[in-house]
Amino acid sequence: MQDAGHYYVLNHLVQFTGLTDRTLRNYLASGILQGEKINGTWHFTPEQMEAFLAHPAVRPSILARNHSLVYDFLLDMKKPCRQTCMILDIPNGNDKEIAEFFCCRINQSGDSSLHFSFHMHAPHSRVILTGSSSAVLALVNEYYAAHPQD
Repeated sequence: MQDAGHYYVLNHLVQFTGLTDRTLRNYLASGILQGEKINGTWHFTPEQMEAFLAHPAVRPSILARNHSLVYDFLLDMKKPCRQTCMILDIPNGNDKEIAEFFCCRINQSGDSSLHFSFHMHAPHSRVILTGSSSAVLALVNEYYAAHPQD
């Protein structure tokens, strides 16, 4: 998930937040999102990403996006195939590890039906997944196989 030097790129923030590339670039222009442009690509340290996610001007946008993922799922009554919306509340988890797990697996799967939202809110992390039932269930099962519940 992280490239050399432990940086995130803009696409990772798109996945974490559910915000668009354009919205994130607006946050960059306003100074709310801090990063470094290397060879034409924006890079962000984990600390910069965490500061951005915790910023009071950003949190409402992320929450609205999280909620819209669920509402959009509920409103779409004409799904072409079996679809699942799953919300995981993971208490006392490692936020960075959880986000990286889901982002990496979604990127590796190449399944365009999967949509992901991640929200850090102590004392738990919230993961929202929508997509084809088989893809969502496989991803959740893989997560729990790698991270057995105590």
